[in-house]
Amino acid sequence: MASAYENRPPEAKPVSELISDALAQFSRLVRSEVALARAEMTDKARQVARGGAMLGVAVFVALPALGVLMLALAAFLHEQGLAWSLSYLITAVVGFVIAGLLAMLGMNRLKAEALLPNRTINQLHRDATAMKEHI
Repeated sequence: MASAYENRPPEAKPVSELISDALAQFSRLVRSEVALARAEMTDKARQVARGGAMLGVAVFVALPALGVLMLALAAFLHEQGLAWSLSYLITAVVGFVIAGLLAMLGMNRLKAEALLPNRTINQLHRDATAMKEHI
């Protein structure tokens, strides 16, 4: 319970008490920033897990359809007059090019910058600015 003695204006407090108050406020600030970072990282981890699960299901569903599509492309190329071997080769090259492009896009989305706790970083910058203004 706070007494009237503890609620006096800063000008009436001794320096040791002001330093003690500042350290207590700094300690609360650090604890709240750590809690914010922990919450944001948990949210990011859930986001990555959900994205990975969806990606796994998409691959499971798309692979058979992709195989049939590639066979249809090879059959189409054969109907256009190419030999079966050349039709399959062209189809495989097209498949590898598409897979490479998708892999590059996927890797870009998993870079560290996409997983940074931006809210926590922004809050830390605001806190540092506010502390500099008060010092």
